[in-house]
Amino acid sequence: MPYINPASTANDVLLREANHLDDRAWEQWLALYTDDAIYWVPAWRDEDNETADPRSEISQIYHTSGRELAERIERVKSNKSVTTMPLPRTTHFVTNITTDLIDDARIDVRANWMVQVYQPRTTKQYVNFGHYEFQLSNVNSKWLISSKKIHLKNDLVPALIDFYTL
Repeated sequence: MPYINPASTANDVLLREANHLDDRAWEQWLALYTDDAIYWVPAWRDEDNETADPRSEISQIYHTSGRELAERIERVKSNKSVTTMPLPRTTHFVTNITTDLIDDARIDVRANWMVQVYQPRTTKQYVNFGHYEFQLSNVNSKWLISSKKIHLKNDLVPALIDFYTL
């Protein structure tokens, strides 16, 4: 069994994901996810508590498969979504990455994040920020994202949020 360095593995996956989003390399971004990946952005229930069950409570975003993420990408690529045209420019920052090696097939990850967003349509800039919880799974000797929970800490979101602004 080869040695697994969970910190190095997680750092590589998270930074690749950030770069693919900033570069609008949608297919490469999607390839970082398992087919059954969960992608979840809970809503805030009140000042201190997020929603806890995406099946019975409201979420900002909730997808349960790579296919659903691919559909979101197709919507962006189609140029038919007026709210996303032109696409904002983004720079993702990921830091304070911590890992727990659960076993040879799973790494749990937490990281802080911030995304600087520029909206060309309005010439406004804003920042989204929070922390991520990831599960990385070893699929055919490749580490992929099997779950991503995005804790969005902004009180007010000044514009539309989507996978590329988080």
